Amino acid sequence: MTETKFGQHNVLVGTARSLGMPPLDFKAMHEIVLPQRLRRGVSDRIAWDVAGAPPITFQTPEGVAFSYLCEDGRVRIVPGVLEEATLVIEIPADSWTDYFYELRSRFGLLYSQVVRFIRGGFALWDVWEPALRCLYSGTPIYDPRTLDLRDLDESPLDIRKSFDRDDDPRLISHFLRTAGYVHMRGAFGRDEIARLSDEVDRLRDRAVEGTRFSRWASDSKGEKKVWDLQYMALQSPMMKDLDAHAMVKYLTGLAKENVVPSVDRDNGTHAILREFTKATDVGSNYMLDWHRDCGIGGCPVTCPRVHVGIQLDAATPDSSQLFFLSGSAGRIAHDRFPEDQWGDKPIVTYETEPGDVTVHLGCMLHAAPKPTGTHRRRTIYTRWVNPRGREILGYMGSIDQLIPNIDQMPSVTKMAATVEA
Repeated sequence: MTETKFGQHNVLVGTARSLGMPPLDFKAMHEIVLPQRLRRGVSDRIAWDVAGAPPITFQTPEGVAFSYLCEDGRVRIVPGVLEEATLVIEIPADSWTDYFYELRSRFGLLYSQVVRFIRGGFALWDVWEPALRCLYSGTPIYDPRTLDLRDLDESPLDIRKSFDRDDDPRLISHFLRTAGYVHMRGAFGRDEIARLSDEVDRLRDRAVEGTRFSRWASDSKGEKKVWDLQYMALQSPMMKDLDAHAMVKYLTGLAKENVVPSVDRDNGTHAILREFTKATDVGSNYMLDWHRDCGIGGCPVTCPRVHVGIQLDAATPDSSQLFFLSGSAGRIAHDRFPEDQWGDKPIVTYETEPGDVTVHLGCMLHAAPKPTGTHRRRTIYTRWVNPRGREILGYMGSIDQLIPNIDQMPSVTKMAATVEA
């Protein structure tokens, strides 16, 4: 397989300027527009989440700065850098515009290397992130304390429920749209899974490091392995046919979203290969911590998303499993809680068999942490995205292109160390 000239590193992909979106005046937004939003009720929606938090400051390279603080149950914006602000972020006005429009998340700004931390570091940003997103775009903050998920009959939703392929599609659809994910047992037959499994292994064995068709990581001995196969529909007729597969189309349709197959955009149909096991002590760039599938940015362009995950291997506590934060789709949640604070949250994972399928909405928080045992897990994901994404993103284009060395996918920790140095 030869290197493609398409889809290479591009920090300008999906910016407000490249999309022709209206420019924002950093000073006027902070002096007029955002304070007005706070006075008109947004402060009441976000103050509870940042109560007691130290202020955060955004400052342009030209020195124009504004601080966000919460005092006496109210969020305010004041000019300048407050002495008590523990996080001061230097950011160009154009990049702040991308952040405002949600074309760049804080992770996208970090990987683009357009921010500089004058005070504090990247890890502190999550404290204010949900409040900022709610202020900028109106996305509600995820609050598990008030989460009230209901089934069609208004009874409390069993967030750990699984379905069979002949269950009532109305119930499956409601569960998916409410919880943000669904698990169906036995969606694919044994023979079909065997053929798909062999094809994934064939593509893995043909993968070439340094191309946009695969991502790689090293184990503790320095041995490189593929952990993500991308654009498989461009390499395999069998994978291309999955988008037209009756089961895939049925499951995608249950989300009731206007989406189309990504194919040659947004990384296409791909496979996550958890073939590193607990014994290999793989590096952190292989781990998919808590994230949204639009977690780098580009949500207005690529979302809604619906991902159908076809399980080629069993997923059990002795392998890597996919975790979902129930009810987080369509809301913005913190994703950097200490481990001892996750126990009270409605986190769900499933034990699956080959042929089972999980479906999840791209804007929900989920994770695929490190393997806990010695068994591998391989999953094919068909990706269905906003039709606008196909129009805007070029051939083999993706918001992920802003990541430097995308085939290696540097960890957040490594990127933060680079920017904070």
